[in-house]
Amino acid sequence: MTVPPLLRAAAPMGLALAAAALVLVTASQLLPDRVAVVHLRDGATGLAASRSDLVLIASSVLVGLVLAWLLTAAALAWTPARHLLVPHAAHWKAAPRRRELRLRLARWAARAFAAAVWFVSALVVLAIAGQSGGPLSAWWLPLVVSGLYVLVVLGGFAWAFGLGFRPDESAAPTASAATVPARSGAAASASASTAAPALRADRASRPTAPADRPGARAGLGSATGPAVAPRATRPPPPSTVPGGRPTAGRPAGGEPDGKGPPRPYQPRPTRPTRGGPPRG
Repeated sequence: MTVPPLLRAAAPMGLALAAAALVLVTASQLLPDRVAVVHLRDGATGLAASRSDLVLIASSVLVGLVLAWLLTAAALAWTPARHLLVPHAAHWKAAPRRRELRLRLARWAARAFAAAVWFVSALVVLAIAGQSGGPLSAWWLPLVVSGLYVLVVLGGFAWAFGLGFRPDESAAPTASAATVPARSGAAASASASTAAPALRADRASRPTAPADRPGARAGLGSATGPAVAPRATRPPPPSTVPGGRPTAGRPAGGEPDGKGPPRPYQPRPTRPTRGGPPRG
């Protein structure tokens, strides 16, 4: 039977919650009605609470830690990989390694919240053991436990970001194998670039085809057959308007010789009509 990877990642949190539940059940049975929570140096009680209040506060803190852990795990699972802050980002954010990246993030998040659950359970255990007035009721023991928790959290963060996300050694052959096609592709492109000038020089050294020679275009003939004479263009018909100038050979918009500026508009002369004055 194989355990899913997500359940293996959540194993530290599950173990810590099981231990915390056992501690709370024991505390509800062994603690007196009035519990000394804080002890002074002279052995007096600095802060006391009822047993139900202590168990309720500890249970509320544990429930808050569980909710925070679930929200963190959901955020790490659904956040796009490009927004995740991890060391060696180019290695871990590659498409084949994103699943392993999310599993490691879930594992380290479970360890961090499990450490907080163990810390709350340790404080409840100290409250149970310090009620008898023995050496475990010393005022400095909660301070030592709190200091150890801070050191564990800081050391865990340093370990996670320093060694927890170190690239695997098995990824080196994959990277070297990926560089081989890249190098072969670069060599192929280099050979193609060097072969292109040689191909152009070979084309330039070939003799010109008879159809491409200047003589063929000018109608001088070629070796393949007689040259085809160019099609003659017919001049435009002269103008039939009375009094108008012929339009053949006249450039548009200027004098017949094409040297002067454009002439102004001149109205066309009209012929007189029969039986009356000329129409205006």
